[in-house]
Parts: sequence; C-alpha cells; structure tokens
Amino acid sequence: MKLILKQVKPTPADRERLKRVATELIERTDAACSKLGIEAKAMLVGSAARNTWLRTERDIDIFILLPEGLSREELERQGLAVAREVAGKRGKESFAEHPYVTMRFKDFDVDLVPCYNIAKPSEIRSAVDRSPHHQRYVKKRLTSRLEDEVLLLKQFMSGAEVYGAELRVQGFSGYLCELLVLHYGSFRKLVEAASQWSPGVVIDPERSYADEAEPRAIFEGQPLIVIDPVDASRNVGAAVSMQSFATFVRACQNFAQEPGKRFFFPRPGRRLSTKEIQAMLERRGTTLFCVTFSPPDVVPDVLYPQLRKAEQALTTRLTRAGFEVVRSDVRSNSQALILLELAAAELPRVRTRVGPPISIEVGDFIKTHLKSRRKFAGPFVDTTGRLVFEIEREQARARKVLEQALGERTTLGKHVGEAIGRGYQIYKGENIVKLCKDEKVREFISEYLTRCLPWYR
Repeated sequence: MKLILKQVKPTPADRERLKRVATELIERTDAACSKLGIEAKAMLVGSAARNTWLRTERDIDIFILLPEGLSREELERQGLAVAREVAGKRGKESFAEHPYVTMRFKDFDVDLVPCYNIAKPSEIRSAVDRSPHHQRYVKKRLTSRLEDEVLLLKQFMSGAEVYGAELRVQGFSGYLCELLVLHYGSFRKLVEAASQWSPGVVIDPERSYADEAEPRAIFEGQPLIVIDPVDASRNVGAAVSMQSFATFVRACQNFAQEPGKRFFFPRPGRRLSTKEIQAMLERRGTTLFCVTFSPPDVVPDVLYPQLRKAEQALTTRLTRAGFEVVRSDVRSNSQALILLELAAAELPRVRTRVGPPISIEVGDFIKTHLKSRRKFAGPFVDTTGRLVFEIEREQARARKVLEQALGERTTLGKHVGEAIGRGYQIYKGENIVKLCKDEKVREFISEYLTRCLPWYR
C-alpha cells in the first residue's frame, strides 16, 4: 500500500501550491463581497479542504455563504454577482439545483457556488447548503492516517471506474469515500466488509435510525444506503447505480483473494483500429445502430440522465416490436451518441399472437384477430392447448422502428428530444466505422466492443 500511496498522494509542493491558489480565491471572493456590499463570506470545501484529493485531481470548490433570510431569487442574484466578479471573463455559468459559476484558474478547475449559511443542517433550503456541514463533520474526524486511507480508496475506485457521483459515472462521491473510511477505520477493513455487501446494505454512521428496516423502506430500491450524518433524511449513496455497486463489491472480493497493483492502476482499454472495429463487428454477427446528433448545451449531470432515458425509450420500442437488444450505451463529446446492438436488424413478416389457455375465457381475442387484414393463419390450437393466430408484423425493420421512436420526442427527455428534433443521423453496421474518424468516437466504440472489468485487462 505504501507504493500505491506514494503514487497518488500529493507531494508537499503540490499541497503548498493548492493552498496558495485556494487562499487567493478565498481572498478574492471576500474582496468581491466587500466591493459589491454583499453580506457573505467564502469557504473552501471538498477534498481540497480536507487533504483527501488525489495528485491527479485539480478541483477547488469555493462556497459563497449568504444569510439564510434571503429569498431564493436574492440568493441567486447576490451569489452570482459575487461569483462573476471573481471569475470575470473566465467564468461560465452552470446550473445544478441553482446557478453557479465555473472557471479555470492557474491550472485548477474552480466552482464558485452560492449557498445559504444555515446553522442547523435539518433546516437546509437547497442541497448545496449541506456542503459546509459536510466539511466541518469530516474535517473534525479525519486524521493524517485516515486521509491516506481515503486516498487509497479513491484510487481503488478510480481503478474500478466507479469513482465519481456525476451522473455520467453514477459512482461513489469523494464525500462518500470519506464516510466509508471513517466508518470502517481503514481501506482494508472496508474491502473486507464490502466483500459481503448485498443490495440494500445500510450504513448509518451516527445511528440516526433505531432499525435498519426504516431507512431501507425510505430508500427502497437503492443498492447502497449510507445515511448522511449531518442530514438523516438523505442517502449519500443515492447516486451509486446497481452497476457501480456490483462492480465495487466484485472488485473488493477479487482484491481480498489476490491483492495487486492492477486494481489501482489497471491496464488501459484497447484502442481498436478502424479495421479491427470492422472485423469485430463482422465476427459478432449482430447489427449495431448508432444514433448521432448535436448535444444540447446543458451540463453533463442534466444531459446524461436524458441520454439514458432516450436509450431506454428506444430499447423498449425495439423490444416491443420483437427485436432482441443485446446491449446498448450512450456517450457525448462533440456529438451525442446512442449505441444499440441488435441480434438481427430485420425480422420475419409473420409473428405469432398467442391467446389464453383453455381454462380462461377468450374474450375478444378471436374477434380482434379473425377479420384482421394482417392475419396469415388462425385461429388454431397449438400443442400447449392455447389459441394461436399468425399475423403480419407491424414493422419488420429495426431502422423504421427507431425512426418512429425518434419522432416521438416527448419520451426522450426535454433537451435531448429538442436536439434530436433539430436533426439526427442513424448509422448501421459497418457504416459505424465512418464515425470512427473522430478519435473520441473510436475510443467509445472500442471500449464498447472490448468491455471488461478493468483489473482483468
């Protein structure tokens, strides 16, 4: 573990540099408050404030704490005024629960976030109001040894590709990593415990609930339930998808059996050439469709849930039409992509419509199909005793199903639906290779075709 830590822990020079930049940002923010006559103060939060940032991370979060008596409109107006004053022309306004400003400053990615200065966490008025309380809670309990344990956990999760609560990843946030280390006492003890986790596991650091059944009922369906020690109504693990949860548990199980550096620093995924991609597509014997369009101008945490909603809508329509969807995925860089892999792109024109068993009244089943123009044969009784009609399939070509589904934009998510409405393209089979002239697309297709748990590469 010492060798791993040596690679991921910021050097004293790294920490001194971050401290100087963070101090300058705090001073600039406080000066902006004074200049504008706004009653507010700056606070450094997050991993940069708690010495739990990986050497490769370059994020600084400055929160602008404003009086809790302000209206939401005034919070946004005054907070953004301060943030814009600090960022100047470098600033870019983004939106989560409410607006904030991002900028690049001396090689760091900086977020300037307005929030209420709430005395009691139970009285928060927006999600970001918790962050100062998280800062105080964790900083009070972390020791230098535990800081190192957090770094090991973060790198382990990064290696497993489950680190990050952003909705593109749907993984473990930095704050969640810190709580897990605080709760279990070390990286190793967490690995041992997580090896035994099953979906619905409850971790309650402050024992806010007398019975685990209560939070399990409140957060039903969420695989990892970690009660926020500063707000018992919140699950810190809410962002963790079942896929990320299961990947982390499997990584812990495998690491416990055979520890190794490959869990922290796995080999990179294969980057296939266009010829290799073409050969792989032929070898798979399936048909890939890729829907491409210009992504809407929204932050990733807004875009990716809508991309997945569109992916699910298209998958559902294809499945209902009788197509077998082998796998699917989404990605967005300079263009947004929805990738769908089908067992077959075309189906027979005939499909079977099976009625109820002999013990159940047939109702309108016969009347509905008997005089249909789409009927090939039936009704007749099959070998299981059920009534059967053979009818003509509504749509036998997957491309047509996709085009029809893409035309129903209300099912695709607001911004994604609007973007698709402005124009899209569908690439099929070997034509997908044409997209691979874009290196980011080639990386995405390569990753899809060679997918493997990182530590097995």
